[in-house]
Amino acid sequence: MRFSMLSLVALLTMSGCANPGAFDLFKMDAAHERSVEQLRTGSIILSLETKAIISAVYLNPVYPQQYKDGEYFIAAIYFENDMRSVKKRDIHDIGYRLTLNGQEPVEIEELAEKDLRRELIPVRNTWNRFYLVKYNNFTEGVLTLGLENNQTGKVVLNYQKGK
Repeated sequence: MRFSMLSLVALLTMSGCANPGAFDLFKMDAAHERSVEQLRTGSIILSLETKAIISAVYLNPVYPQQYKDGEYFIAAIYFENDMRSVKKRDIHDIGYRLTLNGQEPVEIEELAEKDLRRELIPVRNTWNRFYLVKYNNFTEGVLTLGLENNQTGKVVLNYQKGK
């Protein structure tokens, strides 16, 4: 009985000292929350080897006032290393296509390391290439962003177009 009273007193004393949880320390603004909601990731794997990884954010729902003259995505893409080449692999010179519902982009711009637009995607690493990609407007509800290569395969990321 004495032990249980001591345990109860200790338990009640310590319960008032609880720190907030880890997630209480992270506060996101509304745009960052929408960005995390719009993040999709997929990979192309061939013979148990990762050939490419894509993470993309559909920017139109995140920043509707800024991105309204087309369908905009920011994509972080990793391509496998080619040990025979000292040049970093790029989407343009290694045969990959980035399409939206089967259509080629209107504009594709690689973002430099110091470009502030890279902050629009919640992916932080040095081995990805970052691209801002613009497509023509689509009216249908499902948007299918595809990264493909005839030799390695295809990965598809699905988004829902809002009204």
